[in-house]
Amino acid sequence: MRALGALIAVLLLAGCTATPDAKPKRTRADEPLPTTTAITLPPRPREVKLDRADPCTLLTSAQRKELGMDRPPLPGRNPNMGDAKVCDFRDSTRALSVRIGLVLVQGVEVWLDETAQADVTQTQIAGFPAVVVRTAAQTAFCNVDVDVAAGQFLDVQFGNAGSGHPPSLEQMCSRAQEVAQAAVRTLISAK
Repeated sequence: MRALGALIAVLLLAGCTATPDAKPKRTRADEPLPTTTAITLPPRPREVKLDRADPCTLLTSAQRKELGMDRPPLPGRNPNMGDAKVCDFRDSTRALSVRIGLVLVQGVEVWLDETAQADVTQTQIAGFPAVVVRTAAQTAFCNVDVDVAAGQFLDVQFGNAGSGHPPSLEQMCSRAQEVAQAAVRTLISAK
């Protein structure tokens, strides 16, 4: 349980689909997020293991151009996510960033646990169950996590990288879904 809490804390600090209109919206960043009702994810259409994937190849050059990511991909590792392979992409014109992470130590259900302390909305990315994750203290980024295999998930974070006119959280969540769609399509085509 301690590992689950640590993973959640790290994902929240490291780095959300459009929310349904029925959900209340926060007017101030310091207001608590609305309580999320229990979510049960549907089965995935197939299992796509991430063990041998390279996050820097999950966005093709054409996809990066379409998304406005004009800087070369920067590979790395995140020791706080089980030494997950990550790749950072940047839009230097608008000062926005994308991070794609391959989480191999925990399934996407980590966000469905009541201890997650996040507003989680169910969505679907390229036919796979996914969640959009918003956290109360963070309005500079949004995460979309895709359930691609048992005990593994694709984490996509879209965020502000210093823009003086950053997009709204809703816009960042929408863009995170766009990036996740592109990354999953590339992942599937490589299998």
